[in-house]
Amino acid sequence: MKIIRAVGIDLGTTNSAVGVLSPQGDEIELLEDRFKRKTFPSMVGWDPDVERFITCWEAWNRRELDPPPIASIKRKMGTQQTVNVGEHALLPEEISAKILSRLGDEASRFMDAKFEDDDHDYLVQRAVITIPAYFDAQQIEATRQAGELAGLEVVGLLQEPTAAAMYYAWKNGIGDGNFLVYDLGGGTFDVSVIRCLMGEYQVLGIDGDNFLGGDDFDKRVAEYLRSHLVEQGYALDLDIVNDDDDRTKFMLLQRLGQEIKESLSQSDVQYVGRRNLFKDKEGNSVSLDLEISREQFEEIIEDLINETIACCARALLKSATAADVTLAEIDHVLLVGGSTRVPMVQRRVAESFCGDSRSRASRPQLDDPDTCVALGAAIHAANIAGLSFIDEETTEDPAHLNLTTTLSTQGTNIRLAGHLETPHWRLVDSVVLIDNIGEIAAIARPEPRDENLFFNIEDIATPDPGRYGFSLEFCDDEGDALAAFSLLIERIDPSKTLRSTGSALSNPSVLAKDIYLEVVRDGRPTRQILLPSGTSLPADGKFKFHTADDSGAVILRLFQNRFPIRTIHLTVPEETSVGTSVDLNLSIDETMSMVASGEISGQTFWAQIEAPPARELKNWTQIEELLGRVDRVNRELWGYESRYFRERTDQLIAGIHETARTDPDKLQVLVARLEEIVDDYHERDKALTPGHGRYVALMDAIKRVVWRGDGKLKLGLDQEEWRKRLAKLEEQAEEAFQNHDQTSWSRLFNQVQAIWESLAQDEYRFTKSDPKEYVERLAVSVNERVSDLYEHFEEFSLSANPETKLLQEARLRELREELKARVESPLRQLDVGRLGPGPARQELEKLSETIQYLERQLDKLPTIGLVRK
Repeated sequence: MKIIRAVGIDLGTTNSAVGVLSPQGDEIELLEDRFKRKTFPSMVGWDPDVERFITCWEAWNRRELDPPPIASIKRKMGTQQTVNVGEHALLPEEISAKILSRLGDEASRFMDAKFEDDDHDYLVQRAVITIPAYFDAQQIEATRQAGELAGLEVVGLLQEPTAAAMYYAWKNGIGDGNFLVYDLGGGTFDVSVIRCLMGEYQVLGIDGDNFLGGDDFDKRVAEYLRSHLVEQGYALDLDIVNDDDDRTKFMLLQRLGQEIKESLSQSDVQYVGRRNLFKDKEGNSVSLDLEISREQFEEIIEDLINETIACCARALLKSATAADVTLAEIDHVLLVGGSTRVPMVQRRVAESFCGDSRSRASRPQLDDPDTCVALGAAIHAANIAGLSFIDEETTEDPAHLNLTTTLSTQGTNIRLAGHLETPHWRLVDSVVLIDNIGEIAAIARPEPRDENLFFNIEDIATPDPGRYGFSLEFCDDEGDALAAFSLLIERIDPSKTLRSTGSALSNPSVLAKDIYLEVVRDGRPTRQILLPSGTSLPADGKFKFHTADDSGAVILRLFQNRFPIRTIHLTVPEETSVGTSVDLNLSIDETMSMVASGEISGQTFWAQIEAPPARELKNWTQIEELLGRVDRVNRELWGYESRYFRERTDQLIAGIHETARTDPDKLQVLVARLEEIVDDYHERDKALTPGHGRYVALMDAIKRVVWRGDGKLKLGLDQEEWRKRLAKLEEQAEEAFQNHDQTSWSRLFNQVQAIWESLAQDEYRFTKSDPKEYVERLAVSVNERVSDLYEHFEEFSLSANPETKLLQEARLRELREELKARVESPLRQLDVGRLGPGPARQELEKLSETIQYLERQLDKLPTIGLVRK
């Protein structure tokens, strides 16, 4: 007889792990090899001696050989970028599939050995695979494909922070609570705010960075070592993008960086002595001799850790908006991922999110950080897939028993429920439970439903702690067994803990990024949000649109954020009148599988939304052209628009210059982010600046204030006067845009921007006349600006030049200390209700002025040390 229990697989960037709930449902087992190792390197290699692929520890052992194994493939998931594994060019999902296949095979052998006393053969056919919470559609789809290529039925894709929360709640017997899960792995960072209520999980807010993790720590240290060696006179101006030898040299430095990072988690100072590491560009043998302190290491990675703190603040803001769950309502702060062993990570998380003045969590919990995701995935896999048995002996056609209840209890009786899949379902008359001495313990009548037989047996006696053997038989009307299954039911000693695995009804996944549809508005293509980020999955949305022309076609372009994910082209009769309704249904399941369907003029459509091809990789010439576009746009902007644009682009540009040397994959991500921002301001097809999107955004902001309906004049105009003025502006702007008239477009855009900035100032003066309302709004504004400023500190990309970097780091520390001492601490102690509107307003305005000063100082940071013409 065979038994199938879905496993939970944490497919990590650096290491992977597999967990499975025991058949009785009382313990979780972790896959381990003969050396008792419970994590497995996420590596795939090619062994030319035997001409086969090797994975995990075998691949890890070939790190010093040629060809070297492929590591951190998770960072390329969702792209169409092939990677050479020996003589084979494979897609990222194909490489990941080889890791998953190996883990599945090992798990099957492990479970057979672990549970050999129950006479079952264990099959690993189903799995829940974990994904970063911030994975987008194509990355999620690639993960699903990897599982299927490995021969697994992917019963679910579970976000990693949610899996960690599930395990923590299971292990500690937590029924209700709010979790902040800080998940810093080898290649990705995720944070989720999760609410657990009566065993059901709901994700309230997520954020993260798919290109931030322990690998980045290692690369920072590697670059520090490279710079040190250059100072010693070695020729190490490395081109890791185009030169294989240079890439190997930097990889060796990165590996050394990892060793230093791990050592400094245990000691304050690490001596590094290496002889004949490799040869430099001039053929000299490179040796390294230096000491690195933990303080130096923390300075090197400080901005990366600060970025994770900013992600946490954004996730908390989302949870506060979605469910009124703020930091003060957080009960548990969990640290997940091997990189959370870095002492600075633990310290910063504790300072930012723990303690009486912040949350209910007294300190962050570090509980099985390397394996808790796999353990939580095992719980979820058992919840949604149950426990299955295959009877291959009683009949020629195997019968499948699927149990939906657990096989363990602490009570004196237990319930058994599930269903049977068999081609002979019509012949089954009764379900009989027989104990180990051959006596009938219970009889039930099955209920046929959709060619399955559902059954429920109540009050099965378990009088004493221990295991009880039963045979569950499905019999015909003469009492002959058509299918039989042996079961072991365990009554757990009352002195031990019986942990709840939660509920299969949980909504543990949310949409990481907005889903949009391109629509026509005011004669121009624009995007309308269909499902916002944070939407619980599965989700269904029904939308109605109307045809805008009589071209004979209806084109539905779907985007996730700005990235196109599917275009649906429908041919309709040319006589279809303008304004004909188009019904669109969008369905997304827990694994981010998307289906679009709908109807127009009696014609129905249906489309499975597949992951799109990856963006084209940019070469340095194209990147320089993009940087030139940034300069051109910046010269055209003024006022708030100019400042807002610089805030969004300056740090990305600094990051691009840094990663051009050390991390070509992350370079492409930063370039894509910068390109998205520039497209907001600069229409490439019309080459007008600012872009139409910015014009629409400002006009919408003006209309929200003007049409608010509070009966008050805005800038001395009533609503009818505003309607005429805005209509004329829109008509003139549209004409200038269509005619590609940059002069008129700039003049009209400036008018729109001036109206908005005047309205904003007028709003400020009006609000100030109502002291109580003004103080309330000002307090919210100051808090948001503090969070934003911390975020800007943390996202600041330091110069690749070591000397400039030291200047910037020192100034950043000063600014952060000023913000904490002069704004954050006084703001936390400010009691608006006790002071009253007048004094509170004065204090808040002082804090606001300080924030403005600090913002100006941050603006100057990219130019520190530069000369003025």
